Amino acid sequence: MPNTHDHEGLGARFSHYLHRYFLGLLIGSYVLAGFFPGLGKMIRHISLGQISGFGETTSFSMSMLMLGLLLFHAALSIETVRDLIRTPRFLVAGLAANLFLPVLVLFFASYAMSFWSTPEHLQAVIVALALLSAVPIAGSATAYTQNTDGDVPLSIGLVLFSTFLSPWLMPISLHLTNYFSFGDYTPALVRLKTGAPTLVLFLSVLLPSVLGLGVRPLLGIQRIQSFKPTLKLLNSTCLLLLNYTTASIALPQVFVSPDWGFLSTALIFGALLCAIDFLSGWWLARILQAKTAQCLALVFGVGMNNNGTALVLASLAFVHAPKILVPMIFYNLLQNIIASGAVTFVSARSDS
Repeated sequence: MPNTHDHEGLGARFSHYLHRYFLGLLIGSYVLAGFFPGLGKMIRHISLGQISGFGETTSFSMSMLMLGLLLFHAALSIETVRDLIRTPRFLVAGLAANLFLPVLVLFFASYAMSFWSTPEHLQAVIVALALLSAVPIAGSATAYTQNTDGDVPLSIGLVLFSTFLSPWLMPISLHLTNYFSFGDYTPALVRLKTGAPTLVLFLSVLLPSVLGLGVRPLLGIQRIQSFKPTLKLLNSTCLLLLNYTTASIALPQVFVSPDWGFLSTALIFGALLCAIDFLSGWWLARILQAKTAQCLALVFGVGMNNNGTALVLASLAFVHAPKILVPMIFYNLLQNIIASGAVTFVSARSDS
């Protein structure tokens, strides 16, 4: 018995360490991918079998498995499904903002970039940011909401409803971006469709979420609570490994021969979209006269996108155009920096 408790304590401490230093570890995973991409490329080529459905066929990769585990664990954290829809106006407003506001931002961004960026740079940045805006809300938004004493059921509701609706909302968002932005991105979006996105979303996003919801009542709250340190450890490990694996496609070339013009464009406009997303959540909460807890859920919900889903889809569709992955890597870092800063700011205000 003492050995069991020792192992549980060690797992909890290691999980806490990963959570506390996650941003630094994330940066480290990108550096590792840039200099030592071999393991990431090997993991990426592991296939767990070919799967067909929805008129599509895809190879079930390790990246898809890791993404599915993240969504499965997120669904396990829900207390009761009824809590997800107790604030429907905030839920609908958050989903609408997540869908339409980035389209408006990318319209102005594409217009600005058309004056001082090459067509190749313009396409890579706009397609990357459009895909990031179209994917579901990040599951990590619930963790940040919980860490600031925000409305966790609203946050989980935003994550799950955006996840369940993603096969229908993603094409709408991408089509609107292509229609309103300066430039025609149809060839790139066609390549995205050839990556079997509907089947990938079903296998890695929808199915794991439904399984998580179904398994929770069978396991029981007490058993899930006892598993939480292990689940957090597995989540952090999967997220770091997923980012490392995908970054191993794009970053080695960036490290060897950096295109500073493209990198600065990707960083500037990725930061612009990321900041506007977070501010839009706050602005929306003010308009709806939301309480502080609901405001925090909307800020993190509208501000954070599921970068893991975007990276998996992009790595399938643009394996021969890895430059598109670079803005996603920047965006992932930026949204975690802003979210971590928001947690620190809210915690400081609560203590004062």
